[in-house]
Amino acid sequence: MTRTLTLLALTLTLSACAGKNSAAKNDLDTAPVKSTVLQVTTVTARSGTLSAPRSVSATVEAQRDSQVAAQAGGTVQQLFVQEGEQVTRGQVIAQLDDTAPRQALQNARLQVQQAEISLAQTRRTTQNSGGSLAAAVTAAQATLAQAQAAAQSAENLYRLGGVSLADLQAARAQLAQAQSGLSQARANLAQNGQSAQGSVPLQEAQLAQARASVQQAQENLARTAVRAPFAGTVAALNVEVGEFAQQGSPVARLVDPGSLRVKFNVPAGDAATLVDGAALNVGYGGVNYVGTVTGAPGIAGENRLVPVTARVQGGANLPVGGAAQVRYRVQLGQGVLVPSGAVQADGGQNVVYTVLDGAARRTPVSVVAESGAQVAVRGLDAGAAVVNPVPASLQDGARVQTRAAGGQP
Repeated sequence: MTRTLTLLALTLTLSACAGKNSAAKNDLDTAPVKSTVLQVTTVTARSGTLSAPRSVSATVEAQRDSQVAAQAGGTVQQLFVQEGEQVTRGQVIAQLDDTAPRQALQNARLQVQQAEISLAQTRRTTQNSGGSLAAAVTAAQATLAQAQAAAQSAENLYRLGGVSLADLQAARAQLAQAQSGLSQARANLAQNGQSAQGSVPLQEAQLAQARASVQQAQENLARTAVRAPFAGTVAALNVEVGEFAQQGSPVARLVDPGSLRVKFNVPAGDAATLVDGAALNVGYGGVNYVGTVTGAPGIAGENRLVPVTARVQGGANLPVGGAAQVRYRVQLGQGVLVPSGAVQADGGQNVVYTVLDGAARRTPVSVVAESGAQVAVRGLDAGAAVVNPVPASLQDGARVQTRAAGGQP
């Protein structure tokens, strides 16, 4: 009996232990409550303008690039400069044969001297003749006055019987002769005046024409010297000593280094950024120069590209016609800037996750522009802590522990 009770107690004890072990096993199989806090990295969103670099090929040109032409035809006698040499405005580049123009100038000067002598002689002759003729008129007037007085006296005496008819007729004849003499003297004086009025102006016109010929001959002589129209560099000489240069043919090519510029084409979308005065970078031969856009961009051509011109500062050594590389930045859009990895596509929307009060918040955004590793968005406040990168398990409202990019919690 006692043995039976002992076995029963042992059985109950084992059953109780088995029950406890079974309960402990069931607790281990039960899923624990989710209390995991995700570690995330955040960046601070900021307002700004998103831009992108561009690079295009450009051609180096000079705003003042001139083919200096010969203004007269002639054989090249001498060259005063070499290619690559700097010249000043008005400096003689080449001298053409000036033998014929010099002779023409000498002949023109002789013609001026002859015209001056002829005019002086005509004036003296006119003045001398005029003086003597005027004196003759005065004398004729005096003779006429005497004849009139004598004729009047003869008339009175004849009525009184003091003189004969023959004496009266003689007095009348002398009066008529005196009147005729005065008329002739006056006619001679008038004729001399008309001659002076015609001959002197004619001689004066001939003198003016001779002086104009001298001026023209001087200009023709000056044209035999080919001069630089502006200060610059002699880029090329197109003639040699002994060659004949035709009038209007290029003798040298002159370039003004201070007027160097580059011309290039950009897409129509970039033209709005390259306004007058916009700065850009011009690279040539490993050297970078500062360029400034001049004038508003032109109208797009058939290739749908807009031509742009920019001045180059300090680029005097750039070769005209060379190919340079132009680099500039274009504005893609303004908004709140975040890393491109922070923007996720979720349910047909672009979203970012921000952290507020230790929890992740799903924030829909609209993308304005994207360049490289940055995106400009709208719908997000500047200063927000944006999760980047976004963990695959991150959900709206999840508890997170943040640390700034590259920092500690």
